[in-house]
Amino acid sequence: MNYLDRLLEVDSEKRSTFQILLWWELRRILYNIIVLAFGILCLVIISALVNVPAGEDLIEPFAIIGFGILCNLCYSLGWLTEIFRKKDKRYGPKMFKIGLYFTLSFVFLPLAIHIIFWMLRGFKTMY
Repeated sequence: MNYLDRLLEVDSEKRSTFQILLWWELRRILYNIIVLAFGILCLVIISALVNVPAGEDLIEPFAIIGFGILCNLCYSLGWLTEIFRKKDKRYGPKMFKIGLYFTLSFVFLPLAIHIIFWMLRGFKTMY
């Protein structure tokens, strides 16, 4: 976590609205990379637990696109709330981490459900 803390450092206590917005938008790239990497990892593990017949999809592409858009809309709440609250050096990094962990919990939720069903099936793949 020390590496993430260094990436999320805030230089000064007194920042303008533009500096707050820039801080968040530069870290949006990191946020999207982390969410995408964990999402792909979850899909790979789920595809190993579920044997999908030929011609069938394991995932709905529109749901993934919608989830990505929703994640980024919610990410924008970070800089929006920081602009309208008392300026604090710790607020941005703290909210970034809380938002990232919250998002990753939703990314891991389908995997957790599939693992539970996989164990209930006696460690056999579905289908």
